[in-house]
Amino acid sequence: MRPEGLDELIACRVVEAEHPELREFMAREWAAADRRLFGADLDWTSRPVVVEARVGPELAGVALGEAVAGMARLHDLLVAGPRQGQGLGGRLVELFCARAAELGAARCFLRCPDTDGHRRFYERLGFVLIAKLPRYYHGHDFLEYLREPLIQETGGTS
Repeated sequence: MRPEGLDELIACRVVEAEHPELREFMAREWAAADRRLFGADLDWTSRPVVVEARVGPELAGVALGEAVAGMARLHDLLVAGPRQGQGLGGRLVELFCARAAELGAARCFLRCPDTDGHRRFYERLGFVLIAKLPRYYHGHDFLEYLREPLIQETGGTS
């Protein structure tokens, strides 16, 4: 049961952007919540993972994401149109996963459009489909993939 007059004491509102007091509140309260849930202080620092491909001075592709709390998320993979189909995307993903592993990530998640091409590409790189997200962005279906462990064993001889 809620105390009488509680609604009059608490004012909720939308604000335009984060501000220092909000960030201080989050740092303080998340640390306390983590201790209650997990029994210890945990490192939730997000570390950027950035991989680029260049042809001379020109960017040809990028893989961007983060590593945090033992996992990685590949947010963006983009290869310039003329460079697609040459294996560059796969190389960027492998470098992304290797760097994320160096930062302590044991697994990587990503989200991509639900197309046959995307499925073949990520599954060839060792990712496993874990969810289908209907009407995720702009009414289009998306897929959630996981790769674990991040570093794939090679089948050749050393």
